[in-house]
Amino acid sequence: MTIDEFLEWENLREHRYEFLSGQPVPVPPSTQARSLLISDIVSILRPAVRGTGLRVRCGSEVRYPAVVIDTGPYVATATEPTQPFAVIDVDRPRDWSALPGVQFLSLVTGDDPEEVLTFISARTK
Repeated sequence: MTIDEFLEWENLREHRYEFLSGQPVPVPPSTQARSLLISDIVSILRPAVRGTGLRVRCGSEVRYPAVVIDTGPYVATATEPTQPFAVIDVDRPRDWSALPGVQFLSLVTGDDPEEVLTFISARTK
């Protein structure tokens, strides 16, 4: 299956899927705690990047991270970031280092909002 075939296929589905290693993989449902944490991350990042040319995006890629900061040009029809700078995922640990152009890789986890969050930052190639 190609990415274009996947995007057509997924548009006909009720639930979200990711496209990994040429195969559609179901995206687990989000919890309220995860959704709230993602909202908090976006509300902090958006004002921080305003006026810089950077954009904060929420999971609309073929792989669905919680948040992407994209430094590339805005392309209204794009299905993936044009030049991703940072990726933040919540409660779905994955290796995002294969995503071309990511300079910082972040992972935030935690179901209990009272717990201290784990934050991993790494430069990728």
